[in-house]
Amino acid sequence: MRSASRLLLALSSAAFAAPPAAQAAAPLVVLVDHSEEMPSARIEQGQVLDGVSHDLALLLGERLGREPRFLVLPRRRVAQALASGEADLLCDYLPAWLPGPFAWSRPFLPGAYWVVTRRDREAPASLAELASQRVGTVRGYAYPELQAQMGAANWREDAPNADASLRMLALGRVGHAAVSQRFLQYQQRVGSFTVPLHAPLPVSSYQTQCALSPRSSLRLAALNQALAEIVGDGSLERLLQRYR
Repeated sequence: MRSASRLLLALSSAAFAAPPAAQAAAPLVVLVDHSEEMPSARIEQGQVLDGVSHDLALLLGERLGREPRFLVLPRRRVAQALASGEADLLCDYLPAWLPGPFAWSRPFLPGAYWVVTRRDREAPASLAELASQRVGTVRGYAYPELQAQMGAANWREDAPNADASLRMLALGRVGHAAVSQRFLQYQQRVGSFTVPLHAPLPVSSYQTQCALSPRSSLRLAALNQALAEIVGDGSLERLLQRYR
């Protein structure tokens, strides 16, 4: 009787415990800064609904076999949340922008920063000419290349986000603004920013990366393989074309 009871218990346990291979993979938790704007992210009521960050997470989740989930946090909290393992990834960053104990993926996402000037103001021939003028910037963002060329003079005119910085430029509160090429061109394409501008002064160009939490179960090699696939098969370029 005891043997029969043990057999029934084993069979009952097996019915409720899926083998490891059949268990669902852990979700891929992706951090998104709550101040992000389109084309990076459209965030409503704490949910990421669209944008480059949204679509990239879907692509990576598909390649890694993990369901993407978003964690939206204020910028000041993202580094600690990633370090403590609240999320697996934070993408579209550079190591200089996010000090911490993170592993960094291969560079893959093209970006650039410009300084743009209203056409009704005199066009600067170089960044150094702007040292005595006010330049629209975003609070909490570092601009090391501008700092290096324009010195420590009080040239920053901080706005809470990139959209507010462009509004300052549109209203003439500043004649110049430091902007992401991707953000500016998207705003121009959708008609949200129509102020005539001089040709931009390039500040820097780069390829951003993903920061991987030291507590994530995702391995850096697997992340890099997934990124290599979406770059190599054109998926990333098709994603970016949606927002150009």
